[in-house]
Amino acid sequence: MAELNNKPMSDIKLRNIRRQRTKEMRLQLTGFAFMIFLTFMAFGMVALDFNATFITGSVILFAFIQVILQFYYFMHIKDEGHEFVKLFMIVGMYFAIAFCVTFIFIVWIGQPI
Repeated sequence: MAELNNKPMSDIKLRNIRRQRTKEMRLQLTGFAFMIFLTFMAFGMVALDFNATFITGSVILFAFIQVILQFYYFMHIKDEGHEFVKLFMIVGMYFAIAFCVTFIFIVWIGQPI
């Protein structure tokens, strides 16, 4: 019988743990494949010489999606017990976006009073 933490486990419990780990690995591989796809898309747009404005916006969007996927799948933020970390990340993203929008407004749009 298999043992975890020096306690014998039943076959049903062991199969359940293996099934959960297999599902988790499948999700991680799917997320990894999607991130590689986004990277190839960004390189392809640059290689095909798309409009620079379109490429800039797309690459920033792809990067944002990849950051979210990294946190969700590989840093296990989706698991229980990470609510405090999620709160800090959401607040940090809010302030980062607010800073960028304010900076863009002041530099490119804002007129001196």
